[in-house]
Amino acid sequence: MSTGSPQAVQIPIEPPDVEARIISVGAYLAAAATAFFFIAFLFAFFYLRALNTNGLWGGGKPGHHVHPALTVGIIVLVCVLASVALVRVSLTGLRAEKPHARPTAVAALALGLVAVAVQCWQYTDLGFGPGDGGYASVYLGWTGFYTIFAFVVLAWLEMLLVSPQASDRMRAGRLEADVASFSIVWTMLGIVEIAAFILLYLVQ
Repeated sequence: MSTGSPQAVQIPIEPPDVEARIISVGAYLAAAATAFFFIAFLFAFFYLRALNTNGLWGGGKPGHHVHPALTVGIIVLVCVLASVALVRVSLTGLRAEKPHARPTAVAALALGLVAVAVQCWQYTDLGFGPGDGGYASVYLGWTGFYTIFAFVVLAWLEMLLVSPQASDRMRAGRLEADVASFSIVWTMLGIVEIAAFILLYLVQ
């Protein structure tokens, strides 16, 4: 009776174009899941605003209204949209093999982290809590989860930039697929941020 161990099964490496398509499909699924997640807050905003039980939508008591700083909302919006645009510029640079691709991606990462930091800083001096009406609860839920999503997605970009294999993947043409997939998800978060700014800061 043979006691030898079975030979290991070799898993073939996917061709670069197949791998790129797989990564792209995963990114589209992640973007769709992100959109569906934040639709819950969109529904909560319109439902609670229309219901306005006892006139408490905008504050913890009738006649009292909560107002987050518009300046903070503008800073977060500008930083996120600028970061989204820089990622697209970086992707174009990768496809054209331009030297500015990596510095542009680093700038996009920095702007995204600034948006996260500013939003976190606002929570230290917000002036209201989730118990101060329907608007306050939607605002904190939406911006809180958005900040978490943004930080996680930016960590993805950071790993792409500092990976020891980044240079090899760039030579193999696979870094372009990674950045393109990141851009899909990050652009979706940019769209979510636009909706959040319009509803939470302008419509209220």
